[in-house]
Order: sequence, then structure tokens, then C-alpha cells
Amino acid sequence: MSRHSRFRVETTPKGRPHLRWVRPSRVARFVAVASIAVLAFLARSSAGGPQPSRFDALPRASEKLARSIWLPECGMSIVEWRSTPSLHDETTESDAALAVMEDTCRDTFARYDAFLKAKKLRRLRDRPDVLPEISLLPGNTLLDGKSPRALNDLPTRFEAVAPGCCYWGLYVDTLNYLFLRNDPLMKDAAGALVPNPRFVRTLTHEISHILSSRLGVWDVVGYDRQHDEGLAEEFVAFMGMTFPAESSAEDLAYHRGARRQVPLAAPVATANAGAKEVPPPTTAAPSASANTAPQR
Repeated sequence: MSRHSRFRVETTPKGRPHLRWVRPSRVARFVAVASIAVLAFLARSSAGGPQPSRFDALPRASEKLARSIWLPECGMSIVEWRSTPSLHDETTESDAALAVMEDTCRDTFARYDAFLKAKKLRRLRDRPDVLPEISLLPGNTLLDGKSPRALNDLPTRFEAVAPGCCYWGLYVDTLNYLFLRNDPLMKDAAGALVPNPRFVRTLTHEISHILSSRLGVWDVVGYDRQHDEGLAEEFVAFMGMTFPAESSAEDLAYHRGARRQVPLAAPVATANAGAKEVPPPTTAAPSASANTAPQR
């Protein structure tokens, strides 16, 4: 007797009950097997949780801005902007903050061709094929930690695209999406909002990743992650910014005024007149959770 058989009660011509073996249909067997598979999948998911996907890093519909912000000089739209409560003015959408991004895009896009020529790198396209959308997210691990939708939310949604801590910016080529720190502005010694050179550095670095990919540089020479990272840092220097990426502790000191008594140095004499030197990093040891990893 097959294990897929079952009993069915029938009535004989004389009205007597009779048991008959009946084999279920293929459809019925398929439904049964499919149901078991679904239950098994749900059991595994509830026990260990689903495996993270790179798509989990993207903002959900409820997390996006009601209306995206178009940046003409960048050719990109901001679709998500989450501010940091303790740095509200510096990390909230404003005309001044948007101007910092537009100025940075205009300068970097204008100079990237000259940079590639200086590096003797060829490209397939004169213009980027498709540019990414942008999420501006809290990035300082000392302020935002692992809170949901922070840039370094590694144990949850960002684990699949950012397998290590910590980042100020993250361009994910397979998603063609840019995750970026949320602080285009900082306060000077007088408390006035001014462009944040650290944000400008990060955006410049990430634009190198974007353009080298979308212009087809890696289609010509072959992609190598270390080469891509090195090229982004060389572009930062090409644009006149020689200071290193800061740790979370150093960033917090800048934002909270501990370093404001030291003025920003004069602009570096390069093609990017807006780039500024900043004082050297603090001597205090950075936090164990400080942002020190490569910016991509």
C-alpha cells in the first residue's frame, strides 16, 4: 500500500458501507508538499531569522521623504534624509545644506575627466549611464550607534552591503545607490552654520566610486576593490583635501565645539577652490566604535 493512499467510505448497491483505497490526485499531493515546505521555511525564519539581502539596506516606502529632493548639479535625488536629534541644525534639510552638496557635485564632476587623464585611465562613456539615488543617514557611531536606519546599522539591514564597521559613505554598485552621512553643515566658532569639510571629503570620495563605475572605467581596466578605493582617495587629494577621514570621536569633537577655537586653514591652491584644510586629528584615542574603515 502506498503511503500516499487513503480510505474512502462508499455504499454498495445493497446499501451497505464499504471501505475503498483511494490514491490522491497529483494536485492534492503537490498542495500538501508545498504546504509543508512553506511551514518549514517559516519555522527556519522564526528560529534564526531570514538571511539579510542587499535590498534590505534600501529605504522602505514609509521611510522615504514625502517628496524627493532633486539635485541638478549632482543629477541625483535625495529620497531619504534622517537627521541626528543632538545635531539638528547641522543634519536637517536646508538650502545651505543642499548648496554644499550641489557645489561639491559641480566641482567634482567638472574635474573628474582631468583626474582620469592624469591617472592615464580610459573610460567607455563620456557621461554616466545611470546615477544613484541618495539616502542621508546618521553616521556617527557614538551618537547613533546601531539605531535603525543609521548608516552603521550593521547587525540588521546594512549587514549585507556593509560587512564591517564603520562608514561615512557607502556606494553600493549592485544597487546603484548612495548611502551618505547626514551632516553637510557644521557650526563655526561664532555658532554660524558653515560647510562641513568632512562631509565634502566624504561626498568627493563617493563620487569617485560612482563615476569610475558609471563611466565604465572598470569595464576597461577590470574592477579591483583596492584599486577603486585607492583611486577614490587619490581623487580626494586631487581635489585639494589632504586631511584623513575622521573617527567618530573626532567628528563629535568638531561638531560639539571642542575644536572650534582652532580656525580652518586657508583653502588649498588647487582646482577646487572650495576645499579647505582642517586641523590635524585630536591626540585622544578614538573609540572602539570609531569610523575608521574605508569609506566605500
